[in-house]
Amino acid sequence: MAAVVIVGSGAAGLAAALAAADAGADVALLEGAAHVGGTTALSGGVVWAPGNHHLATGPTAVHDAEDALTYLQALARGDVDHDLLAAFTADAGRVAEALEQRGALAWEPLDAWPDYRPELPGGRSGGRSLWPAPLRVRRSVATLVQPSPEDRGVGAAHDDAGGDAAVVLRGAVRGRALVAGLLAAVLDAGVDVRTGARVRSLRRDTEGRVVGVQSAAGDRLDGRVVLATGGFQHDPALAATFLPGAPIAPMGTPGCAGDGLRMALAAGAVLGNMAEGWWMPALQVPGERVAGSAHYRAVHRERAQPGAVLVDRGGRRFADEAQNYGDVGRAMGRFATGDEPWPAAPSWLVVDAANRARYPLGPLGPGDPDPPWLACADDVDALARAIDVDPHALRATIERFNAAAERGEDPDFGRGTFAYDRWIGDPRAPHPTLAPLRRPPFRAVPVHLGCMGTKGGPRTDDRGRVLGVHGPVPGLYAAGNAAASPFGTATAAGGATLGPALVFGTRAGEAAAHDDATGRRCAPVGP
Repeated sequence: MAAVVIVGSGAAGLAAALAAADAGADVALLEGAAHVGGTTALSGGVVWAPGNHHLATGPTAVHDAEDALTYLQALARGDVDHDLLAAFTADAGRVAEALEQRGALAWEPLDAWPDYRPELPGGRSGGRSLWPAPLRVRRSVATLVQPSPEDRGVGAAHDDAGGDAAVVLRGAVRGRALVAGLLAAVLDAGVDVRTGARVRSLRRDTEGRVVGVQSAAGDRLDGRVVLATGGFQHDPALAATFLPGAPIAPMGTPGCAGDGLRMALAAGAVLGNMAEGWWMPALQVPGERVAGSAHYRAVHRERAQPGAVLVDRGGRRFADEAQNYGDVGRAMGRFATGDEPWPAAPSWLVVDAANRARYPLGPLGPGDPDPPWLACADDVDALARAIDVDPHALRATIERFNAAAERGEDPDFGRGTFAYDRWIGDPRAPHPTLAPLRRPPFRAVPVHLGCMGTKGGPRTDDRGRVLGVHGPVPGLYAAGNAAASPFGTATAAGGATLGPALVFGTRAGEAAAHDDATGRRCAPVGP
């Protein structure tokens, strides 16, 4: 029986553990934190799965996978691995269906959630993104899942039986449900799950094969190793070395500190896509923390609603606020000469009273009182002074935006002309994403350039084998944000991080269970 060690317990690690166990391997899953799930547990839990079985059956699902590959090839730029794009789109449907059939999860299709650029060839107006249905798990499983400051008590409803009673995970954010479902399946499959077990180094034999790991506590485990430790956004030195120079707010759990990257480098891995991240406009609520680190919330629908604009520290708009978060984040990282080299990192989200009375803003509901971290003023000039922005520039920006918004237009950035813009806006409003900011008082909140996870890491083949200069590193695999993303610059759709994590985690676990001692493939896995 093959032995497999999974390092990390987000979507990629849990999928790898489950696949390896189902393939007959003796599997241990090691998580350095006190809880399981990593950044996946803090996410929305949405999974992009082209060709999934909820879209359609038979040839239509196959054709959708082919269309999704066409879409990715039209969208992706930069350091793109076209072989891995093909592997992902061909296998996403199989992986999603297999997880549902074995009872790990029940998927709800998000039929109205479009790809982020559905106007491109192969794009689709909905149905490729899934998320887990509300889930009932054992209390002992639920307590292992990484908690989130954003749960606010909506995630759990307890039975009255006591002991190991069931817990129902629900709510508008389903990352914890995704983790809980996978974790329950992993435990039922007999995987040895250990928390507080940070891995510092790989063990290699005299021929260079990876034969196990050594933990920070000195414990040794034997087996082929799958790295699923997440990215490196929480390590300041690695972020400064590889990522663009704009100030970055590290999102996710602080365990995303490059452990897998360092181990892969020590084993001779070649790297890819190192300057890219999963970018996200983000706000910080004072006092919200995850495992001792500051927590940054995604600024998602807030920036797309009528009566809101995003301006840089010069008081000027710089992007279509309603486009997908990845492209807004990329725009925030632009470089400019002068005293403000990164003028949009951070930025300011400005809203008027009509917007504040109708839409949520971070954790605030429309009827909630304004907290101290939300700037407020009775006119635009006073608001500009309160946030240290040039009043003339901000007033000119608002006046220009208002004049065009009255006509339902945005000549500067085309806001509202794209299908995704209209979907993320308010369908009840006269225009789903455009309205003038006229009604005082005006509010502003700082918006940071968030990094949900880095995209760079060791290059892998389509089975998750880590690649060195002369081919696969025997015994070493990687998936999720611990591996180089094949997507290059692209943020394709809702769940474009977790979809590949599940697919390539599954493929890595299958390969680790089936490969021989040299790392060569011994049995077919996946399509």
